[in-house]
Amino acid sequence: MSAGSAAATAPGTSARPLLEVAHASRAFGGIHAVEDVSFTVAPGAVTGLIGPNGAGKTTVFNLLSGIDRPDSGRVVFEGRRIDGLSASRVTRLGVGRTFQSVRVFGDMTVRENLRVADMNGARGGTPGAATRIAEALDFVDMAAHVDATAGLLSYGQRKLVELAMVLVQAPKLILLDEPVAGVNPVLVEKIGDILARLAQRGQTLLVVEHNIPFVTRLCDRVIVMANGSILTEGSAAQVQKDARVLEAFLGGQ
Repeated sequence: MSAGSAAATAPGTSARPLLEVAHASRAFGGIHAVEDVSFTVAPGAVTGLIGPNGAGKTTVFNLLSGIDRPDSGRVVFEGRRIDGLSASRVTRLGVGRTFQSVRVFGDMTVRENLRVADMNGARGGTPGAATRIAEALDFVDMAAHVDATAGLLSYGQRKLVELAMVLVQAPKLILLDEPVAGVNPVLVEKIGDILARLAQRGQTLLVVEHNIPFVTRLCDRVIVMANGSILTEGSAAQVQKDARVLEAFLGGQ
């Protein structure tokens, strides 16, 4: 059973999506990393974005988070265009993100990392930062490491710190770029439990991940990319039976 209670907006649904990507394209040196990509994500949805290496998934995340801008098309969040905004502005509007390669300040303590994240979030500069930091670390079970130097933590622990840095910003949408890549099976289970608890709270998640069993357990709906475009989308069961998906992952690579 999937962790969330809603799915990517289905045809005919009248509720406004939290996120809308419409005909977004991005090329680098004449090579189309993303080409005419369109999809929506409803509030409270837990959506997977999967595909083989080079499919364009991380480029899509860069467009959504303000790190990069599309050459054409638009990205709309809560009814307003964000594709022309800076990454810091997008964060303050409520889009949080983790990365394939964990991004923490290695020479700072865990507490200091979360202070920086809190200042850059929607509630930055408001009272209660210490409480927000404590709650975020407790949620990911890292409160005991609050005064540890982040760079001395294990890779998996740094993954949890990075997630806490996102949570302290109170995002409305969290983009998770390979949240369980490179971690041991015990931590895969732990991260899955954390994300499931977030989903139960109504948190909207968009998850890029190569661990397909992890995606199928967590996500309500799955979007499949190949060669920079969307190949198909549907429930996890539906996309796993699609011959085009099997071909994209297993053949012709």
